[in-house]
Amino acid sequence: MRGAYGVRGWVKVAPHTPLAEGLLGTRRWWLLGDGSAHELRVSAVRRQGAALVAKWEGCDSPEAADALKGAGIAVARGDFPQLAANEYYWVDLIGLQVIDRRGRKLGSVKGLRACAAHDLLEIEPVSPGSEILVPMVGEFVDGVDVVAGEIHVNWEPEWLA
Repeated sequence: MRGAYGVRGWVKVAPHTPLAEGLLGTRRWWLLGDGSAHELRVSAVRRQGAALVAKWEGCDSPEAADALKGAGIAVARGDFPQLAANEYYWVDLIGLQVIDRRGRKLGSVKGLRACAAHDLLEIEPVSPGSEILVPMVGEFVDGVDVVAGEIHVNWEPEWLA
């Protein structure tokens, strides 16, 4: 969480994903800091631009909200909202092997990047070189198998060389 502020204890939260469904869909969050986690009971949360603003029990003043600057927020996996078919949480894609149509391992997903047009898979290549960015759209992603730990893509690393 970055940029906490406190108008009557409301806190500004900068999510790591543009969707932030995990934060919007549950009222039980965890405040992370100093190597510990404290449960928060969220009474309200809403979007405000690219960020969220939230109100929870025990955070009732600007000073209380300001004290939270730089703290992290987490949601328990069991509290994530159910996704539709062919939708994935970013956290589930990190570490998956990326394989092209010829069966070659291109690398593993090290992150995702939100862009205006579509999200990008950030792939740490198997062989030394620059990271590979693959648009997370049907034209380039043939399939995701979280259980097998694989993402199959229609991609050639030299396309962007």
